[in-house]
Amino acid sequence: MTSNQTLCPLKSTQEYGIRSFLFFVSRNFGPPPPPHLSLSLVKFTREWTAISPIVRLARSTSRTSREILGGACKERGRERPRMSSSPTTRPSSGTSLMESLLGLLRIRVRRGINLAVRDVRTSDPYIVIKMGKQKLKTRVIKKDINPEWNEDLTLSVSDPDVPIKLAVYDHDTFTKDDIMGDAEFGINAFIDALRMDLQGLPSGTIISRVQPCRKNCLSEESCILWSEGRIVQDMCLRLKNVECGEVEIQLQWIDLPGAKVL
Repeated sequence: MTSNQTLCPLKSTQEYGIRSFLFFVSRNFGPPPPPHLSLSLVKFTREWTAISPIVRLARSTSRTSREILGGACKERGRERPRMSSSPTTRPSSGTSLMESLLGLLRIRVRRGINLAVRDVRTSDPYIVIKMGKQKLKTRVIKKDINPEWNEDLTLSVSDPDVPIKLAVYDHDTFTKDDIMGDAEFGINAFIDALRMDLQGLPSGTIISRVQPCRKNCLSEESCILWSEGRIVQDMCLRLKNVECGEVEIQLQWIDLPGAKVL
């Protein structure tokens, strides 16, 4: 709007509406645009009748919310809450995680023995290992019911009482993978051996033995050994819920700096 333009006189209600609307816009959306980008005041007065209900609704809603918040704070005997500009100090998640860990359990998946046939004459097996919310799996070996993986899967251990579940699957391209049996085992005996002071023992010394029973899936005796300066446990697991099949694994332990003492 240039300085030489003239405006027709406004009615008092229109002037009040314009001022109220400009105050509402400047308070909620920042200062109004410069004059050369604004609509002419005359055009605005013609459109005021259409937008005034919206403005009144916004003003009443804002006023009502302020009254409700202010009244609730007065009832509780305190001032209205304000946003704090100072940053809140939070505990480091990495530190708390390390403090809860005992260490890492490395499971070497060696091989499968006489696994079930799920295709025409063979299977494409792979193994999935779970501990709590952790889930790891091996690669798929094509057309082999006696596969050799020799693959390491590493789990973080916080609670040694949580059982480890192992399942064998047959990989299918166009349909859901078929289950080929499962097993479950614990690591309490292995953890007990880790707590012993075994330095100086000759390699190959048997520390303890775990016998197969109904509470585990061992197909034969499992030996916990001192081998080349570390403790290992060899297991042969008989698969359940399937006609045949066994899986050989070995347990190893990895200490973590800053982890809990066993």
